[in-house]
Amino acid sequence: MLKSNICSILQRYAAAFLSVLAALLITLAAKSLFSTTSYGLFLCAVMFSAWRGGLLPGLVATLLSVLALDYYFIPPFRSLDLTSEELIHLVVFVAVALFISYLNGKQVRTEEALRKSRDDLEAEVQERTTRLHQLSGRLLHLQDEERRRIARELHETIAQSLVVLKMDLSVLSKSKQLLPAPAQEALHEAGALAQECMRQARTLSYLLHPPLLDEAGLYSALRWYVDGFARRSGIDTELQMPSDIGRLSQEVETTVFRIVQECLTNIHRHSGSPTAKVRIARTSKDVVLEVQDEGHGMPDTAFGRTLNSGPTLGVGIAGIRERVQELGGHLEINSQNRGTTIKVVLLTREEAA
Repeated sequence: MLKSNICSILQRYAAAFLSVLAALLITLAAKSLFSTTSYGLFLCAVMFSAWRGGLLPGLVATLLSVLALDYYFIPPFRSLDLTSEELIHLVVFVAVALFISYLNGKQVRTEEALRKSRDDLEAEVQERTTRLHQLSGRLLHLQDEERRRIARELHETIAQSLVVLKMDLSVLSKSKQLLPAPAQEALHEAGALAQECMRQARTLSYLLHPPLLDEAGLYSALRWYVDGFARRSGIDTELQMPSDIGRLSQEVETTVFRIVQECLTNIHRHSGSPTAKVRIARTSKDVVLEVQDEGHGMPDTAFGRTLNSGPTLGVGIAGIRERVQELGGHLEINSQNRGTTIKVVLLTREEAA
């Protein structure tokens, strides 16, 4: 930093010296053009020096200009003797030069103050943006933890209670011949309703956080989810993923699963595509995920607004973007009227043994 400041100062004074030298050489080379006055180019040199370096370089250029004018252009040449009239000319030149240096120096200081204010503002914006991303990442983490907790509660409480209810109804059904016909019908409907509630509770629990993701890994969880999505939505969904992809860190596995979940949900709700493809590949350094459909694409206005707007947790592309940024990954979106492809690259974090 100190070396950079010293170089900047030297450049300013070097510019002042060279500008005066250039004014001197040009004036000497074209004396006939400057027969009436020799001050014009030197004033330009002072203006340039003050504009380039501020007040002090402008003063240096003024001093050098006075010496050059007195030595080369005011008779007797190559001497420092001055008449009263010549002295007045030089005093006027110095006054004008000092005024110009002051104005330019003030402008330079103002510009430097504005530049510093802008840099400070940009630094503050960057700091707050970083904090916002950290907060968004924390919220996403808490959201996933809450989903995991709710899924566990559904499985361990409501689902288990429904199982007990179904067992009790099964016991009653063995003696349904002793019941009147309306009671038998009600018992049958109660059993069917309990079975449907069990199925819905299990499905909701798995959608919130599939236990396969923790127990068997990403491949089993995605295979289960993609097959269920294709069955529920009627969209021909293909999963291209090596079965031996291995275990990843909990953060990466959860992020990949949530992105696939969000992408397929958006395809079902918005794209109108009859097909969907999910491709996942793993290298030694990263995991590459691509989700592709053959729908009508994303509208340009919505696409731009989604990418440029602030984070909206769990909603569409904005939620995907926040998840990817949290893990230091990269998100690419290619949307045309023939379909949309979303590509995500995440750095691999090996699961601790």
